[in-house]
Parts: sequence; structure tokens; C-alpha cells
Amino acid sequence: MTRSAVVPLRHVLTFATMSGLLAVGGCRKVERVEVPVIQEKIIEKEKIVEKYIKPPLPSRAVDYGDTPDDLVKLYNGFQIRTKLEASEGDRAAVERLDKEAYEIEFNLKLRVPRPNQSLEDLASLNERLPDMLPGLASMMPTAQVSKFYHLLYQLKTDRVQRYLTRLKRIPSRHNFFDCETVLELQHPVSEQRVLLIQGEMDVVSDGSDGDRMPEYDEYIAKSPYYQPFTSYGWSKRSKQPNPLLERWEKKLADAQAAGSSTSTLKREIADLKARSFLIARKDPFVVIPTSFLSYQNRTPYGPTMGDYCVVIYQDQIYPAILGDAGPTYKSGEASLRIAKTINEKASPYNRPVSDLTVTYIIFPQSRDKPFGPPDLKKWHQRCEEYLGKIGGLGNGYQMHEWEDLFAPDEGEAAGGDA
Repeated sequence: MTRSAVVPLRHVLTFATMSGLLAVGGCRKVERVEVPVIQEKIIEKEKIVEKYIKPPLPSRAVDYGDTPDDLVKLYNGFQIRTKLEASEGDRAAVERLDKEAYEIEFNLKLRVPRPNQSLEDLASLNERLPDMLPGLASMMPTAQVSKFYHLLYQLKTDRVQRYLTRLKRIPSRHNFFDCETVLELQHPVSEQRVLLIQGEMDVVSDGSDGDRMPEYDEYIAKSPYYQPFTSYGWSKRSKQPNPLLERWEKKLADAQAAGSSTSTLKREIADLKARSFLIARKDPFVVIPTSFLSYQNRTPYGPTMGDYCVVIYQDQIYPAILGDAGPTYKSGEASLRIAKTINEKASPYNRPVSDLTVTYIIFPQSRDKPFGPPDLKKWHQRCEEYLGKIGGLGNGYQMHEWEDLFAPDEGEAAGGDA
């Protein structure tokens, strides 16, 4: 606030001149003189002073109105909605003895998806599928939703229940809804059976083989999730040691020094010395949930390790085998070689396809034994034969041909194996 004290511009001063008195009719002559006065203006600056005013004391301890919802989105895609419900209770000495006076009720809601089971449903995720596999039209009328689908989602739900109070271990929203369907199909003429899975594609980077690849990519091998083994393996063909053997032997020495259990490491080292495995960055293979295996004696649709299969994405068809077993509750995973062929940006840390648009056609119990190093030409031929039994490929479609990255050149082939 500004306040001013204003003095009039001029004072009128009346005085009598003592030296020059003029008497007029016996009267003094009085002069009237205006004397200018300097104006003085006083301004006080406004001051803003904040004062803390305490709120009034509450009349009750609890506001009975609902508290606002707190909406949080966790890293794994769960939507968490919290709500505090407070009410007035008894004395603190009494309430602290009652467990219900201070508790959390955790109620998780999820919807288990229904599987698609029509050609229209399948085509909604890949419109080319009916043209690529014309035999699907004759197999879909008798298609059955596989019990493997129900098993997969039962295991997902069980895991959610088991880790309900440990949210970081609950499957993410993305991984919970990673499978669109699992169908059991049979061609009406050839009677060839097919296990059809539709879902996404994660990446596996596991596997090693000292015979074919004595050195290994450190970037991949140092991944915390990397394992030098795959479920598909065979006896070593040379004395060339596995490139990961030295690292595993160091793990064993460290475990022994720390007094930790060493039985698993000893078994793994024995495998690295005696066996070879697929190499995810070099070999085209698919990962099947471990929970799907070991049912071949109960159902003709039970897949087995080494079964032939094809992977269909957009308008491309890739021959492969079932080469590894993954987590019981996850579906849709392929080797790094398939992943990078589909999407060059794929890596052990980046999936090539996040949508449920990949179709896996598995020919159950079709494996050839004994297992051995990948023969990509044979794999292509066998997948082509099985596709022919379900109607073959549509006009204009061809299966991808894999280059054997370990094939010897002409000079090495002429000289024979070392």
C-alpha cells in the first residue's frame, strides 16, 4: 500500500514591513506575499508478509469420505488401483491387538483369453494364411482347441497365484497374453496331424558347439540368461573343446571355494565335454514350452524334441525343428537366426515380433533319430514333405532356403574332414 502526505503548493504568508510602513488614513499598509514551498512526497513500499495459519483441530480422527484412487502402472503391465478405507475404531491399545485393524486385501483380477478356432480368426492375424496354406480350409471344420492351450494358461494363472505378493515375478501382461491359440488339426485325406500355435516371437540365444564353432560371441555369451545348452543335442564329433567349457570350469572352482552346491555344474561340464548343441545365432529352430513335452504317449498331438515345423510370418515360410524347451508358462520363441531373418533389429534383448501374428505349424512326433549336426537341406526337404501332406503351399509361395553357414568350401570338401 502507498501513502502520500501532500502539502499545498503554496502557503500564503501575511506580514507587515517594518521599515517602510505606509499609513493610509492612519492604517498600516500590509503586503501580502506568496512564497513558493517545495512539495514533499513520502512513499511507503508495500510489504508482503506470509503468515502460517494452523488449520483448525479436527473434530474427529477420521474423514469418512473415500480417499482418491491411486492408479499405478507397474513395469510388467499390471494396472494397480489402490483404495484406502479408514474408519474410526477403538483405543490404540485395543486396535494394535486386532489383526483386522491394519491389513491389506490384495485382489488381482485377470481374464483368461478364449482361443481362436476358426479360419477367420486365424486370418485376422495374418490375412495371407488361407492362401499360403490352402489345406487349412479342409482341416478347420474338425479342428479342436488343444488341451495344451488350457494347460499353458493354467500354468500362467498358477504362477500369478504363486507369486501374488511378489509382483516382480508375476508374468507381465505381455507374457501372460502371448498365445492366441493352440489347435489340433488333421488332414481329411492324408490324416497328417498338425499342432498349430499362433502367438508372438521371443528370442533364444542359447547353444554352443565346439566342433562347428570353436569361438563364441562374447556379447551373447555374457548375457545373464545365456546357456550353452539346448534340449536338442548329439555326441561330439571331434576333440575340439566347447568354447564355454573353460568358463564353466571356473564357475565350478568358484562354487567349490565358496562351499556352494556343485552337482549341477559338474553335470553341465560333463555335457559340455561329451555333447554338441544347436547354436541359436546359426541354426533355425523353435522353442516349445517344457510343459508340452512328454505327452507323446498320451496324445498323438504331443510334440517331441526334434519334430519338424514351419514358422509363418506375413508372406514368408521358414523350415525349422523343435530345438529347445523353454519356460512352462511361456509360448512363442525362436532362435536368433530365425528372429534376425524376420527382423534385422532382433537381438537377445529385443524380440522380432511383439504382436500375436506368428503361426507355428508343428508336425508332432515327426523327428528323425539319431540326432546330429543340423542338415539344413534335409530339414527343408522333410518340412516340404509334411506340408505336402496337408495340402502344400499356395500358388506363388515358396519356403525359405537356409544357407548352411558352416558348410566347407570346395577345397575343404575335397580334402575331407580334419
